[in-house]
Amino acid sequence: MYMIIDIVLTNLSYGYFAPGWKFKSELFVNITTFSIPYHFTTYPFELQILLFIRQAFCAVAVLLIILGKQEKTKYLFPVIMFNSVLTYSFSFVKFLAFSEDTAQLYYPGVWTSVIWTILSAFIQVVVWYFVLSSQPFDYQRLINTSVNSDKVSTVAASEVTTDQASTSNVESGTSTTTAPRLPLYKVLIRLFSYCGHQWPWFLAGFFFLNEALPEEMNVLSVRILIVLPGQSRFFVPNYTAQVINDIVNQRGFNVFLHSILVLCILTATSSFFGGLRGGCFDYATALVTLRIRLDLFTSLIKQDISFFDTTKTGETMSRLTSDCQTISSTVSTNVNVFMRNGVMLIGALAYMFAMSWRLAMKISEKLQQTIADSNQMAEEVLSTMRTVRSFACEKREQIRYEGLLSSTLSVNRKRALAYMGYTWNNEFCDNAILIAVLSYGGHLVLSGKMGKEELITFLLYQMQLGENLYNLSYVMSGLMEAVGASRKVFDLMNREPQFELDGSKKPHVNGNITFSHVGFTYPSRPNNPVLKDLTLNIKAGETVALVGPSGGGKSSIVSLIEHFYEPAEGSVTLDGVPIKDINHVYYHQKVFHEYDSIHISYGIQVALVAQEPVLYNGSVRHNILYGCDFATEDDMLNASKMANVHDFVMDMEKGYDTNCGEKGVQMSGGQKQRIAIARALVRNPAVLILDEATSALDTESEALVQQALSKCAMERTVIIIAHRLSTIEKANKIAVIVKGHLVQVSILTFGNPTIYVLQMGTHNELMKDLDGIYFSLVSRQMLNAKVGEEE
Repeated sequence: MYMIIDIVLTNLSYGYFAPGWKFKSELFVNITTFSIPYHFTTYPFELQILLFIRQAFCAVAVLLIILGKQEKTKYLFPVIMFNSVLTYSFSFVKFLAFSEDTAQLYYPGVWTSVIWTILSAFIQVVVWYFVLSSQPFDYQRLINTSVNSDKVSTVAASEVTTDQASTSNVESGTSTTTAPRLPLYKVLIRLFSYCGHQWPWFLAGFFFLNEALPEEMNVLSVRILIVLPGQSRFFVPNYTAQVINDIVNQRGFNVFLHSILVLCILTATSSFFGGLRGGCFDYATALVTLRIRLDLFTSLIKQDISFFDTTKTGETMSRLTSDCQTISSTVSTNVNVFMRNGVMLIGALAYMFAMSWRLAMKISEKLQQTIADSNQMAEEVLSTMRTVRSFACEKREQIRYEGLLSSTLSVNRKRALAYMGYTWNNEFCDNAILIAVLSYGGHLVLSGKMGKEELITFLLYQMQLGENLYNLSYVMSGLMEAVGASRKVFDLMNREPQFELDGSKKPHVNGNITFSHVGFTYPSRPNNPVLKDLTLNIKAGETVALVGPSGGGKSSIVSLIEHFYEPAEGSVTLDGVPIKDINHVYYHQKVFHEYDSIHISYGIQVALVAQEPVLYNGSVRHNILYGCDFATEDDMLNASKMANVHDFVMDMEKGYDTNCGEKGVQMSGGQKQRIAIARALVRNPAVLILDEATSALDTESEALVQQALSKCAMERTVIIIAHRLSTIEKANKIAVIVKGHLVQVSILTFGNPTIYVLQMGTHNELMKDLDGIYFSLVSRQMLNAKVGEEE
């Protein structure tokens, strides 16, 4: 369709190469059959050549598509771009040639042929882009329209095999499908939408722009424009030319002084409003950065825990810091440049399409990825410096980090080469335009069609125009860099968690927990079941200890109670209500317990003390009261005393205002554990979970904490995961959870051992079973303790 329209419109315009809008068929025939003597200023022969070139490219594209080699069209795209640039440039030159005879400016065909040639070149680029973006055309399938039943069966069988292979990939955790990437135009729309939120500041910056449309440049207008923001710079070239002409023509000192004075006022005004504009855009950039980072952080904290199991912290931090900064600064700066040079937009199109914007976008994506990798490695090493030092791996990590930085340097090298080629192109075009203006301007001056003063003024405006075009040409490059940096950021923003925290129920909680035929696998390891057909009942007010070999699934049970994950099979309920249906904030945050008409206590539903306590870079008070705004100072002190925190904190110089350091580095392992216990106790939870909570405590501290836990356990359900006999022997119930043996076919799934409750009872009850797992674990622990005492 495009080819037909191009041929028709280009040739029909030749019938209007005469005054008036009446179609001249004889003129049309003479031009299309080359019957008129050729002259560069009157004959559109070159436009016919450009038409032939466009048609040839289109024919090649159609042929490649029919032959099923559509992917090869990408190799011709740079040639198409170059041809478009030549078409734009030559069309303008041809129009100037037509204008040599002013009578031809009244020929409709002159205007329509030149304008359509320019538009057609642009449309060809767009069409070619859509050809590259579209799905390949299966020409062979079109030819073989009839397929016999045997072939159909073969195809069906292959599809089944493919489906089975895909299923196998999913089960092995290596899914072949990837999330679809946002199209380029959607990325750009989203990028500019962030600028749209700060429209008052960008509008203020636009108000102080230093460009304007031409007006009568007399002294009165200049005096008016001095008062109006942003209009002064446009007149600087005019008065610069006037100063030069005053000097060359020796018009007198007073005239020269007047021109200099006006020029000084114009430049001062331009500088003043330029500063205001820069300040507005700079502050707008800061606001855009803030909003992008906030949106990304909001999206990250809504993700399910499995996302953090598979995503590197350093890479996520790189997206949150360096990528967001790149996006906001690049987009905001280019909005500034685009608006400041917007008057010259049409003239800059040739420049923007001349540059390799795809290369800029791809290089930017690779650069941001290499930066993320190096940031991840640095964060990993610096946060585990004690381990690095203990194994003398400083040199090893230095070499590894240097390798990652070398990858970044390699990408930067490619970007430098691309920039070099782009600069060559820019400089060539800039100089070519200058030579063309001088040549054509000299021709007009020598032919008496333009004065020399006007030529000087025109040259100065051309230089300003060239500067504007040069700046504007970086807009597309900058935007493509922003697109490269933003795609991964937007992918994170658009990622939907595997399950939503959208429960709405707020039941009264006593503390009854039930696992009913629960099956569970970690999303990062979908082919390795962790729990299978697990049934476990924990009554309100009970203290239940989960014991068994490491890797048996005890911590997975805790994760399901905390609603970090959802079970693949069965259900986990709290007082008969599925945990997934309970309001997330109600479940983990503030709640009221009314025991009678007078007494009301504050607390939460579930609190966890993890095996590896996490402390934040803040005071001891801040860490204990983290997320617990309803607790008072007395509540904090009571919880601290129960967890054996108060004494060692008060021995410190700043007491509860002592900083714990990043990840609690200023505290010992036992101190961190006790602070974490105090953080759980201050919440007065209905269900308290202790996942190896006393593993880092010495014997004396553990005894004190155990006493405190015994006191607080009387009013709540307590779940303990521990290996120490002293921690679990006083529990109301002990559940022994182990992996099934391969000989027990009844608990096998795809040959993988699964988890279930093998034994359950009190310490004394389980010790009576001399062949039981619990008796074996306790006996081994007591033997190890005895050997340690003898040594």
